[in-house]
Amino acid sequence: MDPAFQKWLSSPEATKIAAAVQKKEWDAFLKKYPRADGSKFETQGMFKKDHTATAEVFFKGSSGVSTSVFGSDKRYWSKEMKTALGLDDVGGFPYQLTPLKKENPLPIPAVPFTQPAPSIKRLFASLFAIYVTPDSFFTVKFRQIFEQTRLIHNSATESRIWSGGPNMKYWPQQLNFAVFCATQGCGVSREIFDSGVTMPEQIRAFYKFHVYFTVRRILFQMGGIQSVSALPGDPTFDTTNNKYDIPSYKRICAEFGIPPTADFRFTGGKNHGLSFVYVGVTGHGPTLTHTAWPGGYYKFSDEGGSASAGNQLYFMRPEDRPQYDWFAPNKSYGFTRAGLARINQSIEAFVYCILGAQVNVNSSIIGDGGSAKEAQTECLKLMEDAIMQPDLSKSVQRYQYALDQAKARLNLAVAPMA
Repeated sequence: MDPAFQKWLSSPEATKIAAAVQKKEWDAFLKKYPRADGSKFETQGMFKKDHTATAEVFFKGSSGVSTSVFGSDKRYWSKEMKTALGLDDVGGFPYQLTPLKKENPLPIPAVPFTQPAPSIKRLFASLFAIYVTPDSFFTVKFRQIFEQTRLIHNSATESRIWSGGPNMKYWPQQLNFAVFCATQGCGVSREIFDSGVTMPEQIRAFYKFHVYFTVRRILFQMGGIQSVSALPGDPTFDTTNNKYDIPSYKRICAEFGIPPTADFRFTGGKNHGLSFVYVGVTGHGPTLTHTAWPGGYYKFSDEGGSASAGNQLYFMRPEDRPQYDWFAPNKSYGFTRAGLARINQSIEAFVYCILGAQVNVNSSIIGDGGSAKEAQTECLKLMEDAIMQPDLSKSVQRYQYALDQAKARLNLAVAPMA
């Protein structure tokens, strides 16, 4: 080895570089395997002759053999290594459906804006299947709330308010927050409610129900005791100034361990989320351009732009993309503490709606007959009632009443401790 390079390896500069790359690799390891037993792993760094460094995480097996975590084939990992990584199943459930051993700060957004995000809207855009037994289900149409997230910015003043920092008065940010809580905040991911983890369709359908029910309930709870929040289609709904109760928002943040100042804007794409610029072109009306804002030739009318001068910026409008998808994770590593409580609420609502509807109508909810259709409609009504029930004790009483009065039971095991 070159003596000069050998000497450099013991310098403070080399020590600093090695520590930085090892920390980066270790952080990536913990992010991917948050349930891992850290005492069973170590990072090792290596330098190249150009003074750049790389690092790798190794599992320290009881046999004395070290195995690279990211550089080895998962098919040949030992049971000991899988256990140390927290990947072994518990009680027959995939590790994604078990509680995390420890709580870690959750990344916001759940999916970087540069990566493919899950698709949530399509799950609720058509008829939704609710399984009563492992192979019997009926379909309902949920109220559509995953819409009107495409903001149009038509003044410099308003655009600067949006780009200046997170502001929960905007409906898209409220919806992004609720989706984050119902998925990432609970430990529920696309692989659980959509695909990727093998489980019965009845259980997968329940997790879809949980996502929708919890999003709706969080949006309702953000309204506080006055219920000031509104949904698309409500007379008071406003995409750019949708009312919400700040103390209630902060309480929900505390429940999920989210800083109240967390940023739930979609800031990917053009102009950091403000997106495409439309300018005035004589004889053509608003025309798309790739001009940057601010600082470009084109300006909003409130910053000096005008049609007569030929430099009027009409509005800025993002692509019609579902921003909330980036706030739901593609993968999960176990339920959070808040998630276990929220999933319990979803189970109570799920069972209460199905059994309570049959009790109220005195009819089976399965089938195509008039009585079954009436029970299915009643199920939707009970769900809306459960969403807007501020007193959970009353909800539990109704749940118990439905169990007592129903002539059938739902055999539904969704996860340990839930």
